Amino acid sequence: MTTASIKDQLTYPVRFLDGVSDARHIIGMGRSLGRSDEEIHKGLELRKVRWAYYALALGRHEIHDSGETLFIPRTVQRPDYEFEIALLLDRATKAGWTEEEAEDFLQEYGRVTILNDLSCRCLQAEDNLLGLGPARSKSILGKVLGPRFLPYAEFAKRNSHIVLRVNGEVRLEAQACTDSTLWTFPKISSYLSQQPLILEAGTLIGSGTFGGGSIAETSGKYPWLADGNTVDVVEMEVEGIGVLKNRFTRKSEEDG
Repeated sequence: MTTASIKDQLTYPVRFLDGVSDARHIIGMGRSLGRSDEEIHKGLELRKVRWAYYALALGRHEIHDSGETLFIPRTVQRPDYEFEIALLLDRATKAGWTEEEAEDFLQEYGRVTILNDLSCRCLQAEDNLLGLGPARSKSILGKVLGPRFLPYAEFAKRNSHIVLRVNGEVRLEAQACTDSTLWTFPKISSYLSQQPLILEAGTLIGSGTFGGGSIAETSGKYPWLADGNTVDVVEMEVEGIGVLKNRFTRKSEEDG
């Protein structure tokens, strides 16, 4: 599957669901190397709470392919990447699923790809203070998907190796931990169906950010994306899917 075909496999507007930012450790599908036993235990305790999510309706212009250069408006402060996996549903879900029934469904009707869930941290901080949630901050820059879709059945049997590189520097290297994470895609799908929330074919569900998979999670270690006049190259690699690679830069003053 070519990079350019990712957009063509989606039905617009795309219904997109992902976990709220404050719950990233609850729904994240992986954990980065180097985390202490105390941090891992705390994360597992947090994952016992309910899965919280937000929803967006995305147009074609809000979906970006691997290989694209993305221009960040100068009005956007603290832009950030988020390394995730996205699940595409090829058929509508049903109400009342168990986790096992959701797993069987996804084995036949689910596909996954790499997701860069771009965020405007300036807006996110403001809206969180007002109790508005993350939806506005998650819609400004759109979503990057690619380089191809992989059947969920193939992805689920792996413990895929993942790597995040920015300008050639490795910022995260881990295993996806799909066989041991509490909030897997089947668990998320089952939880939503119990509400009941029926999802139409073509819905995209984000996994939540891999631990350490965003600038915000590194406590000021790295500058924000395309800070100043820099051009940043972000590569998100997942074994079995490939590499999602994009350049990020600021729009010139002439462009706005």
